[in-house]
Amino acid sequence: LEDQHVQVRPVLDGQQVVYVLEDLHLLVGFSEGSASDIVAQMISPALGKALNQTVRIERIPGENGALCAERVARAAPDGRTLAIAIQANIIGSLLQAKKRYDPLVDFAPVALFARSPLVLAVSNALGVTSVADLIALARSRPGQLTYAASALGGAPHLAGVLFNLMAGIDMRLRVYAETHALYTDLAEGRIAATFNNIMSALPLARAGKLRMLAVTAVARSPKAPEVCTIDEAALPGYEIMNSIGLVAPAATPASIIARINAAVAQAVSTQEVRLSLLASGMEPVVASPGAFAAHLHAEMERWRK
Repeated sequence: LEDQHVQVRPVLDGQQVVYVLEDLHLLVGFSEGSASDIVAQMISPALGKALNQTVRIERIPGENGALCAERVARAAPDGRTLAIAIQANIIGSLLQAKKRYDPLVDFAPVALFARSPLVLAVSNALGVTSVADLIALARSRPGQLTYAASALGGAPHLAGVLFNLMAGIDMRLRVYAETHALYTDLAEGRIAATFNNIMSALPLARAGKLRMLAVTAVARSPKAPEVCTIDEAALPGYEIMNSIGLVAPAATPASIIARINAAVAQAVSTQEVRLSLLASGMEPVVASPGAFAAHLHAEMERWRK
């Protein structure tokens, strides 16, 4: 184990000493109810079983995910610290006036394991029933409608930027530290819209607390097939997906990265995790560290301009 850079600790078991793997800390940079938090809870039990380790989820919200990103970048590269990586952890670095971390340098990509469309949801108080209605209303009230996101540079923020550009409108962004507070304000009509993860928006829409107008993928979601895409409804070519993966500190040995990637593949292939992801509107995937790295580079180049 030591030759493979795996951390162990001695434990007294009756009359003998046995060695067990150290706990793995899975860092989440956003609040409870966020996409990061939801998938961390879904995958951690199966990941722990595959690694024969206890996986402890640690939420470090704040500063647009930067606190969590800095923590994992500074952590010991021993395989004991991983972080859930979403668009905000990657693209958000482009929006920092003073760069606090470089996701392409400070992180070692471990595995991409899920992709998820967002939904465009609006307040019932807004009185719109289609994407075209929302665009028409926004054009009649430039700069007056507000859409919400939980982070700068995250998929919900980028979805709104792309929507504004393609529709030729000016909805203003409001950032919330807590996902629950965002949905409360949306339900009560204090904000107009949000582009947010399907797993948190869908139950609220089913309960009548908000209205889903469209999904951001190019194909309809099997979880909500009655909901059209933005592409088909009003803006041909519109697409944005939230990619969810795991990263480690940059200097983590390749042997550890490979071991965890294999464990992620094993966890995602279990019926429990796969069905949980699908039930939440996410697409299970397993990408190699190299493929995940290529994806991160491509996303940075797409959004840099």
